[in-house]
Amino acid sequence: MPYRFRWMGSDRIPGELDLRTRGWILDLGEGALIDAIGIMPVDRQDQTGWDAMMAMPRDVRRFVIVIGSLTGDERTDLLRQGFGDAFTGSLIDGGEFELRASRLAEMARWLPRHRRLGDLELDLLTREAYGCGKPLNLNPREFALIWRLADTPGESVSKQDLIQDVWRMGFVPETNSIAVHMSRLRRKLSFVNLAGMIATAPAGGYCLVTDMERARPAPTGFIQGRAPSLSLQVTA
Repeated sequence: MPYRFRWMGSDRIPGELDLRTRGWILDLGEGALIDAIGIMPVDRQDQTGWDAMMAMPRDVRRFVIVIGSLTGDERTDLLRQGFGDAFTGSLIDGGEFELRASRLAEMARWLPRHRRLGDLELDLLTREAYGCGKPLNLNPREFALIWRLADTPGESVSKQDLIQDVWRMGFVPETNSIAVHMSRLRRKLSFVNLAGMIATAPAGGYCLVTDMERARPAPTGFIQGRAPSLSLQVTA
């Protein structure tokens, strides 16, 4: 099956970047990248454009190749920020570019797009969760939290791991933001009859449990059920 790519620039695709010449299919969609990679030129990107690029969800960035007049430090930073690849336009070799693009396209094909745990279904493309077929109407942070918990169902995920993987911070700030988001997430789960699907450990970790596990007593040290309402508080 041919690979697919999307040109994310406003100008015409330069010949050396047009993967159609190598048998690829040009994706003309404007929504989420589905089984395709993105090629983003940044030569004339203003600060607003850069900010929009950095606002991309990390799950999208990994399948985007950034190309432009980039310094070595800029390429390194883009890779550190989670983009699939970064090239300096003048150094592109057609064969190497196609090979690297193929690597990302193959990863896109194998990325798990849906997860199902009992009556809970997670859709990575729409970044939405469904309980018994009903949408939870999650915001991006709430979806990122439950997707992270679904990485290891039945196992506790620490506050530190959530801060690093969801908030992209290297330290736990003096705020109850995680508890607030979890409280909202639990409330939305309860609306679709999935109350108790997130258990809390005394140390502050969280665990996503299946329907079968919810029917059993909570694991030692864990607390199941709905969390009390919380208001966001930040400590200076």
